[in-house]
Amino acid sequence: MFRSTNAYRKISKGYLKNIPEYLAFRYKRYPEFVYDQRPKPLKNEIPVFTLHSVEPTRFEEQLEYLSRNGYQATNADHLYEFIAGIKPVPEKTIVLTFDDGWRNLWEVAYPLLKKYGFQAVSFIIPGLIKETNNCYQNIEPLCTWREIRIMHENKTIDFQSHTMYHSLIFTSPEIEDFINPSFEYHKMNFNVPMFLDNGIENISRKAELGTPIYKNAPRYSGIKRYYDDVGIRKLCIEHVKNNGGVGFFKKPFWRKKLHDIVREYNKTNKATEYYESEQEKEEKLYADLLESKTIIERKLPRKIVSHLGYPWWVGSDLSIEISRKAGYRTNFWGVIEERRTTNRAGDDPYRIGRLLGDECIFRLPGEGRKSLREIIKEKIMTNYKGLMKGLVSPGKNL
Repeated sequence: MFRSTNAYRKISKGYLKNIPEYLAFRYKRYPEFVYDQRPKPLKNEIPVFTLHSVEPTRFEEQLEYLSRNGYQATNADHLYEFIAGIKPVPEKTIVLTFDDGWRNLWEVAYPLLKKYGFQAVSFIIPGLIKETNNCYQNIEPLCTWREIRIMHENKTIDFQSHTMYHSLIFTSPEIEDFINPSFEYHKMNFNVPMFLDNGIENISRKAELGTPIYKNAPRYSGIKRYYDDVGIRKLCIEHVKNNGGVGFFKKPFWRKKLHDIVREYNKTNKATEYYESEQEKEEKLYADLLESKTIIERKLPRKIVSHLGYPWWVGSDLSIEISRKAGYRTNFWGVIEERRTTNRAGDDPYRIGRLLGDECIFRLPGEGRKSLREIIKEKIMTNYKGLMKGLVSPGKNL
């Protein structure tokens, strides 16, 4: 029961995380060249592609395709100038963006970008970056400041802000789940919402078994943050510890038991939960964006950070207003629902659209262009292999 539930939840999440891409294809929110059989050469528009980590052979194939067909990849400052009408849009211009700054950027993407003479933009998370790797510990999952400085000095990667901590926040007292052995952690615990630990922000988001996970949303969604009742959290954690630890989750209806504990607590205790005020929300968002910008500029010589890429592609009217006050000139989102997800002169620089993933690079007009059916088939197979890799690992069965 425990194993089958684990498998089901991972399969569900594997499909859910790709819903934005499927919807973008389904409702034709991508640029016209993605769908047209015989697209015209790319003029007066700049598609922006979103990448995280890349596979060496595939990424080199993409760069070779772009190079062979005369495309140029530009940086965030130039994109702003094109959209703002300061400079004309060069033909066959694209932008390659890498979110988070994973080690793969240093080990794979950077050498290949140099080889083919392309630039890329990387939105990084300064609050989580270490100065160097400690040879006595595991290699850091994110690029270090030392590596980032080298890429910056080479002018191959344009580093911009991805907010200070890439935060999720609780948004209501509705409990969606509890930390358990089948909880699918993202690297760096990005999918665990921030919470206070002894009054201090738990930036690492390392949560003990039994910790309630309340309804949550990306920090820049504009929703007010909900601070959970620490008493409830401690009671759930202690109950798990006192009833077998990991073994507790092999018992039937363990979620119901924890929900019952929360319900009884609320009947007999005065709640200490609360929401932040509108003023607190705005002040914290501003402080976060300003600190992220300041740290990157301090760490990288002669760097000016003017561009913000939203984690999970989620922002709000409020975040636009605050980012402008903090000194940002553009905001990078994901799919733009009210228009095609490409960028033209005169578009709002605070609503730059990005294609989710790199598959559509091969749909750009050019020699060796792949069919849409071929790309969709490759995407399905890539997702399937990734899902199976996560479900079945050495020494672990379903």
